[in-house]
Amino acid sequence: MFYPPNAYNVYVNYIGQGSNAFKTDSEPLDWRHTCVTWDSDTGLVHLWVNGKLYPGGVSGKGSSIEASISLILGQEQDSYGGRFDATQSLVGEISDVHIWDYVLTPEDIQKVTSGDLHGNILNWKSLLYEIKGEVFVQPKNLHLESKVFVFPKETSTAHVILRPEITRPLQEVSVCLRSYTDLSRPYTPFSLATPGKDNAFLIYLQPPNTCFVHINQEDTYFKTDSESLDWRHICVTWDSNTGVVQLLVNGKLYPRRVSMKGSSIAAEGSIVLGQEQDSFGGGFDAKQSFVGEISDVHMWDYALSPRDVQKVISGGLLGNVINFKSVVYEVKGEVLIQPKP
Repeated sequence: MFYPPNAYNVYVNYIGQGSNAFKTDSEPLDWRHTCVTWDSDTGLVHLWVNGKLYPGGVSGKGSSIEASISLILGQEQDSYGGRFDATQSLVGEISDVHIWDYVLTPEDIQKVTSGDLHGNILNWKSLLYEIKGEVFVQPKNLHLESKVFVFPKETSTAHVILRPEITRPLQEVSVCLRSYTDLSRPYTPFSLATPGKDNAFLIYLQPPNTCFVHINQEDTYFKTDSESLDWRHICVTWDSNTGVVQLLVNGKLYPRRVSMKGSSIAAEGSIVLGQEQDSFGGGFDAKQSFVGEISDVHMWDYALSPRDVQKVISGGLLGNVINFKSVVYEVKGEVLIQPKP
């Protein structure tokens, strides 16, 4: 049971005995990841919030939890399967519920947080459930305002999938993002693939001063100012009517190119951050992966003007296809979500 802003009580086989009380760091108005572990052999109860351990006390040592259970989200059961109290109910959102029949280690907790370890008793991706009352099932929508994705190491597995709703083929596209890396080899911050076209819209950077943009398999390259070890803002726009491709880095427009005039990008797309797709949704190569930090990813279904890009940089214009503040996404592999510096 959670008592805002920073207190938890954990009950194990509660029969008139006290609970385990935890004091945690106060949390901002945002999603939080909570794990509780209990070991009957020692009775130890531990609480983890957003990957941070808060050691607890001892509860129910030597006991066990019966096999016949009633498992409820959003209400406290004062009897088996019922006797709810509205003042103890959850109002908000719940996701990624997992249960194991063993005690997770600190390494396990990190895997759970990154999405690489799923419950062996209750697995959120394949559980059976029944909804009672006014509860809605909605796409996961984690708020990323003031957050960054951190890709800590070279790998062929770590990536972030973005899931916007695209209902028609795109004849104009703009993508903007901020990135921070010390890589000296080529890397991919943004990849959009469609069935049959793995490079439908790809941004591929080759330090110190080359950017390749692929539109429907055709590549165009730009020579830019040499990168500095700092955050930089990149925008790429494409207009099928003219074929014009624009690259703007930190608001500076480089000489424009022309690519795939008259074509369109299919509505069915796979959008990935941090890896280049050599097939639809996969085919990753660690040597093309991104290592560093990515934030403020936005996408539009029209070509931004240089003046628009200035508004994007200042935070005054947000994407109408992908809005980083409200995008539906899925983390795969070792990618962390951290506060923006």
